[in-house]
Amino acid sequence: MSGYPIDDDDDEMDNYYKSDYDFTSTSTSNFRFNKYSADNQKSSYEDVDSENFGTPITVTMPTKNIDKLQYESETKQMSFNTKINQIIKNHLDWYSNAPLARMSYIPKSIVAKAIDQLTEQQLSEFAQSVVNDLEETSLLLRGEFSFSSFLDILNTWLELQTPSRFDETGHEYKIIIRHDTGYKYSFLLKEVFRLVMKERFHKSFHHNMTENLILIRSAR
Repeated sequence: MSGYPIDDDDDEMDNYYKSDYDFTSTSTSNFRFNKYSADNQKSSYEDVDSENFGTPITVTMPTKNIDKLQYESETKQMSFNTKINQIIKNHLDWYSNAPLARMSYIPKSIVAKAIDQLTEQQLSEFAQSVVNDLEETSLLLRGEFSFSSFLDILNTWLELQTPSRFDETGHEYKIIIRHDTGYKYSFLLKEVFRLVMKERFHKSFHHNMTENLILIRSAR
């Protein structure tokens, strides 16, 4: 892979990546983890949906916007009501506070070119500054920086930004991120997760990575 070293245990990663659920870039609910039982059998989703909960309201929208949302809902096999609530939740949980948290969007190609110029030592140092910024972001978005708030922000970011899987078993979290940005970005993500999970919150931390994917495991 372009001369970059990777972990030897790629088969395990590929098998996990392909198992149990189809890989999708977003969740079809407002907020959920894929649930597994202790023996790794699938169980029901923990799905927070507003189909049967909440207060009915009337909103007027242009017909063309309704048509587009209806089409997207059907394409993703969710109800129109769920799609609307998903948009509202994403706005409240992320977009409305993004300027306050000084978040901005940079094309992936630019990020990849910048990161490729750094050594692994420089990436490790950069990861520490990322964690410092992440703490401030968590305080602004969630009012605290805890392991649960970190996972909450991570799950929201993954749903909105990049193809991913976020699975929860009875004893651990498993996170797969497909970024397609090269080995050094995998290395940077690995360092960020290590610093947060292992160094900050003293959780177990295991990883596998390739040029374009990274798998993270951590105890609950």
